[in-house]
Amino acid sequence: MSLVLHDLLTCCRRLENERATERRNEIENFKRLLRDPETVLQLDRNSDSRRGNQLNWDAVFSLLKKSFQKEMENLRLTKPNASASTQTSKQKRMQEIGSLVKYFIRRANRRGPRLECQELLNYVLHIIKDPASCAAYGSDCSSILLKDILSVRKYWCEISQQQWPGC
Repeated sequence: MSLVLHDLLTCCRRLENERATERRNEIENFKRLLRDPETVLQLDRNSDSRRGNQLNWDAVFSLLKKSFQKEMENLRLTKPNASASTQTSKQKRMQEIGSLVKYFIRRANRRGPRLECQELLNYVLHIIKDPASCAAYGSDCSSILLKDILSVRKYWCEISQQQWPGC
């Protein structure tokens, strides 16, 4: 594994850190790594070759979804009668993680569809079907569905007939 991909993998694992400040720092690091042309090139090559043992866009998406789920759990555990500053902080964290997923999807598919359609669609439908997550991330998921899934001709053929009503 190349050094840049090793750094990205380490960063993905740190996104699940217990401390919110560490996670926030890793979000910035994650975005920086995704802007690096060498990282993008390596991920593109590994995604195109479909080698199972290499870090590719789908594997990073899977790790990102895990950290997203962990963040959602942490936010759900926040007491509803918390102070105004805690509520504001919670809203900001929710917005950060939602925009990070959207940013990642757009970076991955910038040069053509790299992510698996089924994984993207399952992510969006999972968020939309849960009332709490839909309230927080529904607009992001609508944007992903319209701009990153339904606007890609390749993905049209990959959406099964049973899934179309959910879109």
